[in-house]
Amino acid sequence: MRFRLRMSSVGLGLAAMISMNAFGQIGPPGTSYVTEAARYPDAASKPTPRSADGHPDLNGVWHHYFGGLVSKVGDKSFALDFGKAFGAGASGPRPTPDPVPEYKSQYAAKVQRLNDNQVKEDGTLHCRPPGVPRIGPPQQIVMTPKQAVFLYADITGNQWRVVPLDARGHSTDPDADSTYNGDSIGRWEGDTLLVDVTRLSDDTWLGDNGLFHSSKLHVIERLKRVGDTIQYQMTAEDPQILAKPWTIARTLTLQPDTLGEAAACVDNDAGHYVNQEHHDNGR
Repeated sequence: MRFRLRMSSVGLGLAAMISMNAFGQIGPPGTSYVTEAARYPDAASKPTPRSADGHPDLNGVWHHYFGGLVSKVGDKSFALDFGKAFGAGASGPRPTPDPVPEYKSQYAAKVQRLNDNQVKEDGTLHCRPPGVPRIGPPQQIVMTPKQAVFLYADITGNQWRVVPLDARGHSTDPDADSTYNGDSIGRWEGDTLLVDVTRLSDDTWLGDNGLFHSSKLHVIERLKRVGDTIQYQMTAEDPQILAKPWTIARTLTLQPDTLGEAAACVDNDAGHYVNQEHHDNGR
């Protein structure tokens, strides 16, 4: 099954232009994690390699955003091959929607308002970084004994995070600014790398559909290598906004090639909207 979508801006959020119906499912479209896993069905059963320090070796490319889905066919149009993305035939693996974060009742109206005005309110549609946790699991990990570097080729451009592993605590500087990716510190809990993230800017969303958060957001990521997979879990806590913590999980599969550089994101849509059509991305 092949679709051709006309784009009004080159380099701006390709996945954000894909409607939910194109994926044949209710809720946000998923990424191609399940398809990557299906290509290597025995990945989890392989031996788990370890670094010199005895911890599981997390080095490698673990996911390709789009994974070759999108090809340029004109100055302002792209071809998307959903059959390639999600497996050939109806029996192929399919992504499933993530659970939706549960908001306190007094914030339901704000979520709906932001969702209804998503094309103007969603910063990722205007080339601003998605931030943590919306950026998702790392697509490539570069490990050293003292730090982990997470790399992303995102629709908003190339992003990175540096996670110290030297037992330092979070910054206590009261004047330190919040940032899109926050202040991350990491530590090993057995074979699981735990990444604790604070000081996150409230300019970002947790995901599509108006899922805003406050400056009190606290994110915990867990990465455990099993064979040639990483079991990734993210839990977001925001006691000011959310009724309870929100958790999502992904299975990342080791990829045999390199992570390609993302194209620059250029916002050519601002000021040219013709309707409030909702966009979704598969991050």
